[in-house]
Amino acid sequence: MKKSLLALAVLGAFATGVQAQTSVSIGGLIQANVKSYKISNTTRIAKNELRVDDDYTSRFWLTGTEDLGGGLSALFYVENRFNTDQRQSTGGATGAGLADGDTYVGLKGGFGQVTVGKHFWMAVQGLSTEFVSASGNIVAMPTSMTATSTILSQAGGYTDITRRLNSITYRSPVINGFNGVVGVSTASAGAEGVINGSPTYSDGREYYLQGGYNNGPLSLGLAYRDFTAEGRAAAGLDDKQLRFFGHYKFGGFKLGLMLDRADRTDVGAGKSSRNAWAIPVSYVFGNSTILASFAKAGDLSVGAVNMRTPTGAVGNTGKDTGAKLWVLGYDYALSKRTNIGVYYSRLDNDARGQYVPLFAGTSLTGTAPVAGETASTFALGVKHTF
Repeated sequence: MKKSLLALAVLGAFATGVQAQTSVSIGGLIQANVKSYKISNTTRIAKNELRVDDDYTSRFWLTGTEDLGGGLSALFYVENRFNTDQRQSTGGATGAGLADGDTYVGLKGGFGQVTVGKHFWMAVQGLSTEFVSASGNIVAMPTSMTATSTILSQAGGYTDITRRLNSITYRSPVINGFNGVVGVSTASAGAEGVINGSPTYSDGREYYLQGGYNNGPLSLGLAYRDFTAEGRAAAGLDDKQLRFFGHYKFGGFKLGLMLDRADRTDVGAGKSSRNAWAIPVSYVFGNSTILASFAKAGDLSVGAVNMRTPTGAVGNTGKDTGAKLWVLGYDYALSKRTNIGVYYSRLDNDARGQYVPLFAGTSLTGTAPVAGETASTFALGVKHTF
């Protein structure tokens, strides 16, 4: 009996020591939307789709730090994604569970922070300009209504919303409002050393650079990515992208600007490029936020007759390949952690434009528009952070 009590006491002391050395916390965000979604075109019949969606992809995360002494700390972040509207086994679900979001481990200190794992880079740059109100709240608007995801991160019929696998990221300390990010992925967007299920001996890479300034009412950022497809023997698609994003707050107003230049080289065909821009604005009074934005994607400038997408399909190029996106919304903060709102968006493709609301064609957004079609969404949203 005494031995058992002694063993329990030792185990308790050990557990207490571990808890004292490592700080672990949990947080998350849950969102859902009720939508009326419609595709309009003169060549096919389209009806309103009444939907319940979670195109933000809800998530919760575990974070932890350990003080190693001398100003050095170890850290980890594990993000778990799920969908509020359906089971994860449902076809088209984007939340795949444990560690499906950004997940990494690393060290931080006076030099900044270095982490290794999976990281979101270019695809999310600009979202804070659209999603965060002048009061600092994250609005409950569907992600598919953002210019960042539906215009800036799409070019030539291809959406790049991928977090970078097998990646290393360095974040500098913030000095007088300035900060920087440097990243490298050793496997581009796919599995390292594998393409279409077969091994390859020609490595792909992605390099990422970002500089930012955030001080008082002004926030500015400039990001660049250089992507080389895995497997040079196969006709891959290489990308270069430059994006500026920023906003200025005065009183309850927040005025933003985003500019994006995307270049794509088809190893077996030629090169195309596209310019896009967006102007998001919002106004906060009391617990209310009125938001609006307009975005435009220009035509693809082409050096080849056709450009292939990563799946091998031929994309439209040249004249009338752009699109426009209008957004209008009202968001109300019930508390610092809970928001509700009503939002409307309209995506107009030019005659050969192929832009789609984020995740269109899956169970998260609805039918995907084809070239020349318009997609409009009316949504009621609710969001809770914890």
